[in-house]
Amino acid sequence: MQLIPLHRIRPPVILDPRLYQDEHDLSTMELPTPDKIKQNISEGWENLIQKSNEDEIADVGRERIVVFAVSLILAVCFWFMVNLSRDYNLNVDLPIVAAGMPEDRALAQGLPETATVSISGEGWKLISIYNNPPPVNLNVTGSEVNLYDQVQQQMNAMSEVNIQKVQPLMLTLNLEQRISKMVPVQPIFSISFEQQYGFTGKPTVQPDSIQISGAVSLIEDITGWPTDSLVVEGVSENISRTVPLNKNELISLSQQEVQFNAAVAQFTEGEVSVDLETRNLPEGRRISYSPSSITVRYDVPIGEYADLRDEKLFEAYLTYEQIENDTTGYVKPQIEHLSDNEFIKIRSSQPRQVAYFMVLDE
Repeated sequence: MQLIPLHRIRPPVILDPRLYQDEHDLSTMELPTPDKIKQNISEGWENLIQKSNEDEIADVGRERIVVFAVSLILAVCFWFMVNLSRDYNLNVDLPIVAAGMPEDRALAQGLPETATVSISGEGWKLISIYNNPPPVNLNVTGSEVNLYDQVQQQMNAMSEVNIQKVQPLMLTLNLEQRISKMVPVQPIFSISFEQQYGFTGKPTVQPDSIQISGAVSLIEDITGWPTDSLVVEGVSENISRTVPLNKNELISLSQQEVQFNAAVAQFTEGEVSVDLETRNLPEGRRISYSPSSITVRYDVPIGEYADLRDEKLFEAYLTYEQIENDTTGYVKPQIEHLSDNEFIKIRSSQPRQVAYFMVLDE
């Protein structure tokens, strides 16, 4: 017989029916059975154990990954330290740069971009040269240059690096007298406008001329120097852009860029009827045209349209020589722009050809 202390005996749970009288009927209420309580406790314990195991497994997995990564990094570092201490042979392309050029001489042909150099030495030294190839500065003193000697002189500063071979071994330089001259800048551009917009004058560049210098055979036939192509779309306002000049490694420029400027305005369309006239008509002759006038359509900046309505803008004419040389009975009128306003642009004229008749005096 086992005695249970009184303080461990729990009093019976008494359910007060008043707690359930609103929504529950105590007589129909289902209480959890001992088996159900046991099942719930068992499932909760298993879930707790499973979660603890997963956390432990995850921690172990992370630790293994960290240990593996550190080991791999150390192994790679040791491999590099051991292997890069040995001697190797390497072919590397070194850029060629002309240096020490006499002021009165210039190259008429370009130099090779690179020289292929075979070098030997410790791996550490070779990796540095491979990642950052030093330029070969040619000391131009004559028409031929020994490239091997030039490379050897510059590599002497690098200890434990030996030059085995250089290709090409010799360079033949095409040197000529250097000359200079001023040439105008030629802007190269492709500009499209919003509807009814356009230039109100010819685009300009500042400065409009530059000085170029180089070998006489390259410079003497140059009459202008182009800019890089400027492409702008959907323009509806004035343009002001910095534009680089076209580059040439054999020709020196006094500056590398210019300022491109262009005035832009909104245009409107005007229309005027112009009577046809005959020029150089001999005395005693008259010519009649059908129709006797043509319609000229033109574009003009909106702000200037009102000032031009009462001004004679165009004159349409034909010459007597046109009529004498014609065999078809139709001639094309010519239109002369009379206004001082340089922003007026003729859009079209109708008709493009007119019939003519000789009028005989009675």
